[in-house]
Amino acid sequence: MSEFNVEDYKKYDKFTVSEVEEGFYHVQFNNPKSLNAFTEQIWRDYAEILEKLDKCEETSVILISSAVPKAFSSGLDLKDAINTMANTVLNSEKERYESLHKHIADFQYCIATPTRIRTPTICLMNGINYGLALDISSACSIRVATADCKFSIREIKIGIPADIGSLQRLPSIINNKSLMYQYALTGDIFGADEATKLGFISAVLPDLNAGVEYCKSLGESINQHQQWAIKGTKESIQHIVDNGSPSEGLKNIAHYNATNIDGRFVRAMSGIKL
Repeated sequence: MSEFNVEDYKKYDKFTVSEVEEGFYHVQFNNPKSLNAFTEQIWRDYAEILEKLDKCEETSVILISSAVPKAFSSGLDLKDAINTMANTVLNSEKERYESLHKHIADFQYCIATPTRIRTPTICLMNGINYGLALDISSACSIRVATADCKFSIREIKIGIPADIGSLQRLPSIINNKSLMYQYALTGDIFGADEATKLGFISAVLPDLNAGVEYCKSLGESINQHQQWAIKGTKESIQHIVDNGSPSEGLKNIAHYNATNIDGRFVRAMSGIKL
């Protein structure tokens, strides 16, 4: 385990990482020129940042948002993606398949980082949210949007099924699978009201500044609780979201609580007013 030091994150030039308060950290996408489009280096950096924050001993909650008013993310950097695919063309069929499969698997693993780490994540979406933006947000614990959001499962428009997480996670998150089929098969743009109807987001704020303030207040209300309880709660819910069984989840939490409920906990509980 390590302590948070903002200097450790300055090498990630397409991100801004800051401390809201001890235990609560803010990761912002900050690549205005491309409206936060992701190259391979950027999605690898994204995973590395979250893993590094999760390993900080004081971390209890992470806010993920954009520093760019026009967009959370415009999705995948297509020029970078085309270059990756072009590099496999001259290989044998077996080599082409293996190279591309590894690339996709690595990409999936990095974007899924919020599902693997023990720290809950709050995702604030604003403006343009195309393609990869939905892969990113669907992997987070809590999703909040601004009123100007434009969502699109965009991959169908460029001729491929989405393969980095949105099609795999959204069905277990949303409450209207018919509407999800519609958006996924057409690539149509939908707004915050439609995302609310889907059950994809839990709140809509007027603009980015209001969204940041709301999410900071939400994060602070989470951060006030015992860290082990926060992380145990996140892991328990994540287990079910990831299609784990309730019976296995009950076994896991019984072990977790029996491990953590000790004399210090009992003494702390005696002073709590509900």
